[in-house]
Amino acid sequence: MNGERAPSRERPEGGAGHPSRLDADELRAEAVRLTGLSDFGAPDHAPALDLLVATLEAEARLSPAGRAEARDTLLRALCVRLRLRALPVPALELGPPVVLIGLPRTGSTLLHRLLARHPALRAPLLWELLAPVGPPGADVDDLIADAERHVADLTRTAPDLARIHPTGAREPEECEHLMNTDFRNSVLGLISYRIPSYASWLAAQDLTAAYALHRVQLAHVLARRPAAAGSRLLLKSPSHLWHLPALDRAHPGARYVVLERDLEEAIGSVCGLASAARHKRGLDVDTVEIGREMTAATHTGLARMRAFTTDPSVADRCLTVRFTDLVGDPGATATRVLDWLGLTVDEGLRRCWREHLARNPRPDHVHPRAACGLPPAGPRPRTHGVKGTS
Repeated sequence: MNGERAPSRERPEGGAGHPSRLDADELRAEAVRLTGLSDFGAPDHAPALDLLVATLEAEARLSPAGRAEARDTLLRALCVRLRLRALPVPALELGPPVVLIGLPRTGSTLLHRLLARHPALRAPLLWELLAPVGPPGADVDDLIADAERHVADLTRTAPDLARIHPTGAREPEECEHLMNTDFRNSVLGLISYRIPSYASWLAAQDLTAAYALHRVQLAHVLARRPAAAGSRLLLKSPSHLWHLPALDRAHPGARYVVLERDLEEAIGSVCGLASAARHKRGLDVDTVEIGREMTAATHTGLARMRAFTTDPSVADRCLTVRFTDLVGDPGATATRVLDWLGLTVDEGLRRCWREHLARNPRPDHVHPRAACGLPPAGPRPRTHGVKGTS
């Protein structure tokens, strides 16, 4: 999941210069030095960044590689924030987006990648999300190459994580990367790192400003590579689950595809994801603690999602998709979603789906239920050879 290197044109040369500890003021100063810019905008980002840095140092049990990765993630976000402040905001002329929401590990990656192949749906790609605005002089090829290095590093350093959540520089990806720019990202707080104080604080925050910046970044992404006329944005991220009203305020009229999975299966799967992510970045990973944290977070997220999706002002903009239906017949499920959106499915799109599914069989994912202190769960649902059911 999250954790990307600063763009090569804004990355300090040589790792030896990295400080032994993360420091928010040092990171801000480094971002100013690298970009030549100094306006971070409204100071409301400062408490989030300061707390995130403090908890990464005090609670995350970072390995040296994990600390370097966290530093690069935060530095990238600060550089993007500075560049956003220096540029006019493009008009976002697309209509309300389509957003996949649900607990982590409910099949959103699979459905996202199938739906993204429809010409009337525009899903941001990983390289676009890592650099919604690029450094001066960087062209698209530079940004794609940087994203490819990110993917190669992930595959090399955390093969289990790359297998659980497969990604690619030119593949549709989660827009939670854009939440880093305001330093309010539930994936960072719950999955990528052990930072319970930050996660608890974030769960109680109003993310309206963060989602306003999320929208600004999407406008820049579309200005650089415009969507086809009449198309809609297609977004997804598990980080939205805990803050759906704020997301809806930023994108009024959005349509929501609500993914549901047996709760115990979802918790077991997300424990495997969190365990792989934290082993990549930290030391002394406590899997029983992960089990407690993921159980509490998923229950909270599910309650918030149900309150949001059953609100009369939202309910008629929601379509429920069950995990068992999705993995049992991905094409039929994607067709049902597109029908709901008023979009047609032709044989060319169906062939594209079949080819994608054939190239990407669903990998085995052993849920570490016992290691995480969870009770045994039932058997996995039958599938039609799908991959990436995050």
